[in-house]
Amino acid sequence: MAVQTLPRPFDAGHGGAVYVPVAIPEDIDPAEVSSLVEAIQKAMVVLTHARQGDVTTRADRIAELASGLLEPSQELLEDRVHRMQTLHQVFATGDWLTSDQLHALQADPPKSKSQPASDWKRRGRVFSVSRGGREYFARYQFDAMYEPLPVIRDVLKEFGDVADAWVLAAWFHFPNGWIVDPNGAPVAPKDALDRRDDLIRAARRRNDSYVA
Repeated sequence: MAVQTLPRPFDAGHGGAVYVPVAIPEDIDPAEVSSLVEAIQKAMVVLTHARQGDVTTRADRIAELASGLLEPSQELLEDRVHRMQTLHQVFATGDWLTSDQLHALQADPPKSKSQPASDWKRRGRVFSVSRGGREYFARYQFDAMYEPLPVIRDVLKEFGDVADAWVLAAWFHFPNGWIVDPNGAPVAPKDALDRRDDLIRAARRRNDSYVA
């Protein structure tokens, strides 16, 4: 947990300003902090005047704060719009397969149509993304026989746990400054799957100054 301090005084109604330390989860989106702080400040007003008014009314007021006042900030909205635009571009310009399609493309398909895709994913050999309630696998992860390319597992291992699989999809999709062609132009990782060392180096340096 990270301890944050309210950026401006909270007027407790007693003639003075009170600064309240707030414990915020470390993984919270920074764009959500301002709206969260605002909701906490308003809740503090309710709690400060806890001896005033009906108990039920105060409870309803706090419930309202919890459910309705955490409005997204403009920064958060812009971030979500940008993310959706990126997702749309990655999906629309890519070649994607469902687990059923991968099942049908196997030389000896397993009995379960979710296999072998679900097993490959569980073992970290491929990744998938969700769109419209369905799961999709990028075709570039597979060889001509629709078996996972070993380099995909190596890259996924370098990334480690990723909460949002679209981060992986975008990384593979867009030109990367750590992978270049003979003319020095950035190359998308999905177009350099035969360059394992370059891919691993790019994955390791994804948090450096260059952002794909």
